[in-house]
Amino acid sequence: MAIMKVLGGILGGVLTLWIGWGVYVIYTTERPPHEVTQRLGSGVEVRQYAEQTWISTAYTSDRGAFPVLGSYIFGRNQEQETVAMTAPVITGEKMTFILPAGVTQENAPTPDGQPIEFTTVPPRKVAALAFSWWVPEDRVARKTAALLEVLREAGVETVGEPFLMRYNDPWTPPFLRRNEVGIEVR
Repeated sequence: MAIMKVLGGILGGVLTLWIGWGVYVIYTTERPPHEVTQRLGSGVEVRQYAEQTWISTAYTSDRGAFPVLGSYIFGRNQEQETVAMTAPVITGEKMTFILPAGVTQENAPTPDGQPIEFTTVPPRKVAALAFSWWVPEDRVARKTAALLEVLREAGVETVGEPFLMRYNDPWTPPFLRRNEVGIEVR
């Protein structure tokens, strides 16, 4: 019986630390500011974002793309400077990191051979539908279909292709994770 209490205490402590880590990451990771301009059915928000600077690389999988962008922000660049991680990480045809406020293509460190593309994204409107837990392809497809259906019913014109936005690191408990499917709108 004493062993069960000890194991329960250890498990409770680990669970508390895990949840604490997730909350810490949520509140300390920079996110691009935006203004919600419209709320549609089923939790869809239309947001206005200011200009952003993105770094992107080809996306075939997280294991292929994240190390390219991660190496750059963690200091493998010509200036050997770290760049703060922000959220969300955007995936579609490419994996994209949004650079922190004030970091532009002109003042960002120079990649050290990584296949990284810089893009200055002008102010834009994005429609987004949030959900939690993991992001298997079938779930993302269902959420994307739901987002597009709400936009179609509301008569909102879309631009380009839908994309996935993930706000948390892989160690955040799944029930605390924030993910969104989004698409640019007019």
